Amino acid sequence: MTAITNRCEILFIYEAKDCNPNGDPLDENRPRTDPETGEATISDVRIKRTVRDWFLSLEPDAEKRLAAGREVLIRDTLKADGYLSEGKDRAEQFLTEAAKGKKGEAKRQALEAAVLRGCIDARLFGATLPLGKNEPSLQLTGPVQFSAFNRSLHRVSPTLVQQTAAYAGSDKGNQKSFAERWLLPYALIAAYGVANETAAQTTGLSEVDLDLLLQGLWRGTAALNTHSKIGHDPLLLVAADYRPGYRLGALPRRVSLAGKTVEDTALRSTRDFRLEVGELLTALRDYPALTGLRVMQDPRLRCQSGAQEGLFAELAGAAGLAVSSLDL
Repeated sequence: MTAITNRCEILFIYEAKDCNPNGDPLDENRPRTDPETGEATISDVRIKRTVRDWFLSLEPDAEKRLAAGREVLIRDTLKADGYLSEGKDRAEQFLTEAAKGKKGEAKRQALEAAVLRGCIDARLFGATLPLGKNEPSLQLTGPVQFSAFNRSLHRVSPTLVQQTAAYAGSDKGNQKSFAERWLLPYALIAAYGVANETAAQTTGLSEVDLDLLLQGLWRGTAALNTHSKIGHDPLLLVAADYRPGYRLGALPRRVSLAGKTVEDTALRSTRDFRLEVGELLTALRDYPALTGLRVMQDPRLRCQSGAQEGLFAELAGAAGLAVSSLDL
């Protein structure tokens, strides 16, 4: 498939209710927050994990995924002895019989070809894999990058919840112990990403791959179903397409909450605010390299542009922007 030739910016707004959108394992798995602003922060690693997990759910058979070019490189795999694979072990899993026995740069090139042919996440996000001692590493820059921290549009209030555990706390206990977990009552999160057409020439990122990424963001977020993640719902996905070499930038900083009925930390649903998108629409309208917008929205999210209210696509159309619907 042909690599993408135009640049694309992604604005993805989703809500997390009564869950932990991104726990910090070095801080009791407390939801990550900015200590200065009080905003929730979601790492790019967490967002990519959501997308990867969605890809895995589409086809449980690894061999079929690999044959279709939709295997996931960064996932847990086991060695023959039952232990988790190291990076060099994962690399060896992609070297065909013809490539085995090669050394140095020839081995690295064989691995690169195999990984890019078989793994959609490598074509999207790049990859780094060691090949072993005295061997060159595979290093691929991903065409798609998300912000290191993707922030909520308001201050949040992490809450510690205690609950009864399933078992006794000791071998002679007569009562069940207690468990604790951190969650956020509510967070409206704005994630930002860029698909770079120049880097796509190296990994072969195609339009089909990019469409699957957008599907993974929307459907993968809705499908989060673990104890700490259930409560995520996608609300707005905007893909802004540009001529090669251009992007507007700072999309999340051009939207804000308006008409809040309660304080930031008391927000609990989309009924408590509207999303002000006027600054973003004006900036996009005035940016000559923009070629169009593709939009998906949950109508529960109420948008406004100044005095006008409506769906994002309606407001964008009223601003004179070319808009089409994402079919996810």
